[in-house]
Amino acid sequence: MSSPTNVSALQNPDLAAAYKTVFDILGRAYWEASDINSKDLIHGAQEALGEIITALDEEDLANNTAALIELTSKMKSVNVALKQIQDDISKITKNIATASSVVSVISKVLALVPA
Repeated sequence: MSSPTNVSALQNPDLAAAYKTVFDILGRAYWEASDINSKDLIHGAQEALGEIITALDEEDLANNTAALIELTSKMKSVNVALKQIQDDISKITKNIATASSVVSVISKVLALVPA
């Protein structure tokens, strides 16, 4: 059983901002996606990101171990989907600027909360 991400990492204001940035750029990638499977993958990741962003904004995670463990699990799950989007971005959109932005912002999130 893996240990949860440490509390200080989850309280990092950059973490919520990083997930919000990924959420926003995936919105652009969604509209540029060339097939329904890519759109579904992006939409699912956005829904999970929305839940994480809300939890980071609302929860007192330092004093709520159960919420911390649940959020850490969600973050690791969404990071798997984000990694897949990052790996498949050249198939999802042909817009080089969007693809570059997606890869960049996902890399930042993955560095903050490794899978």
